[in-house]
Amino acid sequence: MEQLPIVRPGERVVARSDGKGGLILGVEKIQGREFAASAELSGYVLDARLLLDVLGSLKAPGSWFQVWCKLMALQNANRVDDKDRAVPRGFVKTNQRDLQARCNLSAASVNEASQFFAHIGWMRTAKRGTLQLNPWLTVAGTSGEQEKWQKLWNSAEGPACIIPHPDYPTEWRQEREAEKKAAEAARRKEKVVTLRQRRPVRKASA
Repeated sequence: MEQLPIVRPGERVVARSDGKGGLILGVEKIQGREFAASAELSGYVLDARLLLDVLGSLKAPGSWFQVWCKLMALQNANRVDDKDRAVPRGFVKTNQRDLQARCNLSAASVNEASQFFAHIGWMRTAKRGTLQLNPWLTVAGTSGEQEKWQKLWNSAEGPACIIPHPDYPTEWRQEREAEKKAAEAARRKEKVVTLRQRRPVRKASA
């Protein structure tokens, strides 16, 4: 996937149709506090309008929203507690078991939500027990900090961000189910070689 562009002070990401059903991301100069736009949505991420607009349109399980909200809450961007922070600003220290307890959800629900948000490029695993939420969507830092977090995301080859349409969660689930069925069918077609049992050797009678 192509890397997301670096957004410097006074610039914004814009998305335009490529004429083939996809989007082309670009950077242009702006005035005021604005942010990336998709074909249908626009807004400035630091006040969460774009993000909440997208989330409010998604036809997704409630457990997914729980997981995402907990992740956002764990991403404390205040400088007051820098000395006590377990991970750098812009990152989240958590794991599947921790999210299960915080959300009171099953392992399967947390795992599915995590896989979906990673798939659409809203988060990535920085290292074991540490996540980075997409800085274009979540972190309210200074322009310098934003640029730093964006570079970290790009240098780690973080997934390209998708602004999903309302039915995308259902489509994603259906695709995963089809892949599982195909893998299971392929496994069943594998030739099974039955080993012949060796007959016990009879001792010659005296």
